[in-house]
Amino acid sequence: SQQTPIAVLGVTARIDVLDLLEKRVKSRFSHRQIYVHNMASVEEFVQIAREALCIDSSTVSEAFAQQFNKRIEDILTSSTVSQHIEDIFEFGKDVRMLLRAFTLAVSQISIDNPLLNASTVESQFALTNTSAKMKILSSISLLELCLIIAMRSLTQLDISKYNFEMVYDEYKTFMSRHMMAVSAGGAMKIYKKPVALKAFETLVELEIARPALVSVGEGSSVYGRNDLLAGTAAGIRAPKEYRMVQLMLEPMQVVELVSGRVDIPAVIR
Repeated sequence: SQQTPIAVLGVTARIDVLDLLEKRVKSRFSHRQIYVHNMASVEEFVQIAREALCIDSSTVSEAFAQQFNKRIEDILTSSTVSQHIEDIFEFGKDVRMLLRAFTLAVSQISIDNPLLNASTVESQFALTNTSAKMKILSSISLLELCLIIAMRSLTQLDISKYNFEMVYDEYKTFMSRHMMAVSAGGAMKIYKKPVALKAFETLVELEIARPALVSVGEGSSVYGRNDLLAGTAAGIRAPKEYRMVQLMLEPMQVVELVSGRVDIPAVIR
C-alpha cells in the first residue's frame, strides 16, 4: 500500500516465471527484468569456488594466508576434484551445489587443523554426486542396464524420443557388434523381445525413462501416462511398444553407472 511501500526482488533461472505468477501478483509486477548471462566455461565456475574459499591477510598473517590459499589451489587443481566440479558444471551450473560440496571440509577447520582437508572434500563431492536415482540404478539387472546404454546411443545420434522397438533394435545392434569379442570378454546373450519389454517397463516404472510429449491435435499436446501397461491414455492410442519415451539420465550418469558395476562383461564396457 501507499502507507507501507515494499519492493520484492526475485531471482530465477526459469524463463516462464511470469506465467507461473498468481494473477494478482502478476498484475502488480513492474515487468522490469534484468537478464544475466550464465557462466560460459568451467574455469569461471572454478573461480567462484576459489574466491569463496581463499582468504586475505587482513585478518590473519600473510604467511598463513599464503599457506591456506596454496592448499585451496592444490585441491581445486587436483584431478579428482576437477572432475567433480566439471560434472556439476555440465549437470546444471548450480553454484549452491558447488559450494555445498565444500561445507563439510570447511566446518572441520579448527585450531589443531587449520587447513582444508583434501580427502574430506573428495568424499563430500562423491556423496553429493550420488543421487537417490543412482542408488536405485546400482541394483538394476544387466538387461535393464543394456537398454539404458541403447537409449544413450540413440540420444548420441540426436534422437531425443524413441520407443521400445527403436531401443530394442539399437540393443541388438550393439550387442551383435560386440559378439565378436565374446572370447575375450565373456559370453553375453541377446534376450528375446518379450523379456526385454518387461525390463523396459521396469525402467519406465522407476522413471528412468519418461513418456515423451506427443501431439494429440493441432496446437495441443499431452504427456503419456508413466505406465506402459495402463489403459489407453488421452491421445495415446499406440501399442505400448510404440509409445515414445525419453531417457532421464545425463550421459555422464550413464558412464558413471557402467563404471561402477563390477558384474558387467568386458564386451559392454
